[in-house]
Amino acid sequence: MTVSDPSPTAADAAEGPVRLSLPASPRYLAAARVVATSLGAERGLTVDDLDDLRLGVNELVSVLVESSRPGDRVELEFEAIGPSVTVRGQRSGSVGAPMEVDDLTARIVEAVADHHLIDGTSFSLTKVSSLRDSS
Repeated sequence: MTVSDPSPTAADAAEGPVRLSLPASPRYLAAARVVATSLGAERGLTVDDLDDLRLGVNELVSVLVESSRPGDRVELEFEAIGPSVTVRGQRSGSVGAPMEVDDLTARIVEAVADHHLIDGTSFSLTKVSSLRDSS
């Protein structure tokens, strides 16, 4: 089995991040998951890594949606560099309620993300390929 080299290239920097703006509704969660896992697959993440990324994105985008008001949007930025994918999200529109992350969601994100930050109005989550250390 051959594993592609997920090392960063000049093309990574030239392409820049992928941005996705969605209505703040649970029906659009799948779009966020698909973009994240597609970029992760391109970067060489394993199936388990992709499941972790998908789950983390689903949990955090869900929290943003739950704290939204009608007419709000969820703004997502996906960045794939080297053997990792970083997803940043925030709500746009009304001021609304801050993101409230319950204990279960916090534990799930802690378990599946290599790095994450939740500040009440936005989040950042990074998943790095588990193959990065197996050279």
